[in-house]
Amino acid sequence: MSNQKPLCPICSLFRELPLHLHELAIFCELLNDEKIVYKQVKGKVEECGTVKTTSIAKWLRLASQLESVEMNTFRYEEAHIYCEPVADELSSNAKHDSSVATQITRFMFISNALEEAYRLSSHVYEEECSKLLSSGNKLERQRSYSTQSAWLLDEVFASIDMPENYFHKVGGLIELSKHYKNIFKVGFDMNLDESKTASRGFSVVRNLRNHIAHAVFPIVENPEFTWGFDNPKVKKLVLILLLRASRLAAMNIQVILGFACEGFKSDSYACFSEDPDTGEAFKEVFNSGNYLNHLHVEQNFGLNESSHWAWRNDVLEG
Repeated sequence: MSNQKPLCPICSLFRELPLHLHELAIFCELLNDEKIVYKQVKGKVEECGTVKTTSIAKWLRLASQLESVEMNTFRYEEAHIYCEPVADELSSNAKHDSSVATQITRFMFISNALEEAYRLSSHVYEEECSKLLSSGNKLERQRSYSTQSAWLLDEVFASIDMPENYFHKVGGLIELSKHYKNIFKVGFDMNLDESKTASRGFSVVRNLRNHIAHAVFPIVENPEFTWGFDNPKVKKLVLILLLRASRLAAMNIQVILGFACEGFKSDSYACFSEDPDTGEAFKEVFNSGNYLNHLHVEQNFGLNESSHWAWRNDVLEG
């Protein structure tokens, strides 16, 4: 009898994470949108540059193409030349360090894309603030772009259509974060037991990103050759935590794109949608934000080259 935990039937519907990231990158390129970014300076709201969906796409593309981060644990060691056990340990450490560094690097690439997405919603935040202030309502401004995006989701776009099975992924990451918090005694500036706010998925990803940025996140030792945290389950928890956080960070970008962008402005989208054979079918895929909320799940349609041309052939044959 196998002791392997059965695969979650909902999670089994998802595309592999690299393909999910690649699809989202191409979607951002098709949008080709650019928005003004604002900030408050001495009580006055001022423009402070622009943000482009193509910049988000570049970070996502890096994350999607990342295979592994290579580590050279032999670089500063000489004992392995005459001691085989040392060589075995160094080889084991290289594999261990690479597995951790790869997941951290991918997560940070996606987090950088998410930071750009937060800035993409700056203009929406300012528009909504102006509406409230003009109607005489009091407003406590959110200082960071991430908390502005969270406020928009909770207070303005609470009824927006979310990516398919979004809150399943939110719940899974939060439950794992509780174990991570208990083991490593790290702090969260959110209540991990709170389940009502729509933006809790934003908050848990932001907390984990800050743990890495502020060097709080644990770099676990190789369980094969150390006594500290030598339980392989602890390393597995850390790797799965990063994997789930990466997935949810990408889905958070999808959520923000849903309320921050109005339509496609790229020449590529115009070319695809005006195709005399498949243009109408192509546009139908994107009606009402349909593809944005489903690009992470397995399906016949895909923006990547192989999937897109296979879909096109099916449409033509049909």
